[in-house]
Amino acid sequence: MRTFLENRLRLVRDMRASTLDVSYADLALILTAVISGCAAQRWPGRNIDTKRFVELLVMHSEPEDHCDYISIPALLSSQFIQEADTPWGVPGKEVRIFRDDEVDMPLSEARSKYPGLGVSDLKKHSYSYLLYSWLRCGYAHEYCASDNTTEFPPSRDRARLSYIGRHQKDGTIRRMTAFHLDYILSLAQYHVDHIAEHPEPLPVKWWIEIG
Repeated sequence: MRTFLENRLRLVRDMRASTLDVSYADLALILTAVISGCAAQRWPGRNIDTKRFVELLVMHSEPEDHCDYISIPALLSSQFIQEADTPWGVPGKEVRIFRDDEVDMPLSEARSKYPGLGVSDLKKHSYSYLLYSWLRCGYAHEYCASDNTTEFPPSRDRARLSYIGRHQKDGTIRRMTAFHLDYILSLAQYHVDHIAEHPEPLPVKWWIEIG
């Protein structure tokens, strides 16, 4: 399994370095599938793909990967919070491009800042869950990511995610999320490097279910 997954990562790197007309969707599809493969190797079974994907990223990634961070623009897109509750609510910053650490926060901080939101709702806006629901499922089942995502990172700086506002016909601004490919690739590489040698028992309760 490790060799197979390593070859998929090598394929991604080779395609990025080539002159082939390769899309973000092609690469994100492969990378998120690799992460799913690592999760399935650790916890084999059916009908648990979402739970184990999120569990792997949150519980077995490096802390600096921020897989448990809550995407504030995603909460905004779900209408759980208002513009005034975000940095975009500050006059003069309505269309500013933000990177992950400039706007997002750990689960514990999000719980404190938004006490009216349940833990379950917050976790469904974590980086790990959005990677699965917005990219992995979107590309695997419909070959189309969530409407809340953009394939072109707004920020040219190194980032996990970055966000941009797009003006809509009704005068509102829609917050778009970009998962940077370097970030997804680093996550996939880390989990291939640390893939479980043997299956492990299923958690008594998955992270996404603890509320």
